[in-house]
Amino acid sequence: MTHFIKICGITSKEDAQMVEAEGADALGFILHEESQRFVEIDEVVTIVGSLKSDLDIFLVFVNKELEHVEKCLNKIPKAIPQFHGDEDQNFCNKFDQDFVKAIRVNADTNFEDMNNNFGKAKMLLLDSCEEGLYGGSGKSFDWDLIGNKLKIPFLLAGGIDTINVERALSSVSCKGIDVSSGVEHAPGIKDQAKVKDLIKKVRSFNV
Repeated sequence: MTHFIKICGITSKEDAQMVEAEGADALGFILHEESQRFVEIDEVVTIVGSLKSDLDIFLVFVNKELEHVEKCLNKIPKAIPQFHGDEDQNFCNKFDQDFVKAIRVNADTNFEDMNNNFGKAKMLLLDSCEEGLYGGSGKSFDWDLIGNKLKIPFLLAGGIDTINVERALSSVSCKGIDVSSGVEHAPGIKDQAKVKDLIKKVRSFNV
């Protein structure tokens, strides 16, 4: 199995091009104003236009109005919306395209409900559950909570870094990983050495 590598929280053309060159599969852009990694959609358009390869592009929304999501998707038609707030299945299904739904996992998470509610998702994204935060905590959660309960492919997020990524892939049957703070030297600024090391470890794990 070849694991999917998504580097999220991209804020600059330089970082996007560096991550592309290092061999990631996808880039994520945070369109949530309260995030330290927030970027305006017009800046995302410029960054994506500078890329040479056909990476998957994820636009991360948190409790945005339908019209705002549509406006952003119209500017980058190939982009995949990632809903990281309290959006329900009805909202996520309104866009008639692939989407990713983020789930903040804790001991009360009902994975059967996830299977039933988000069966049309391209993937789920399992993240840490931190009060007052919609992701970006940099903390991992108890991976044993997942077990084999999910029928939908998912990315593992939440505190994944160069130190624990191999243990994560050994512990969880995920489609891939979503990493942001784990490959940074400051919020929104990626560290090339960490990006290179993480991708190398994931690719080596797949051999």
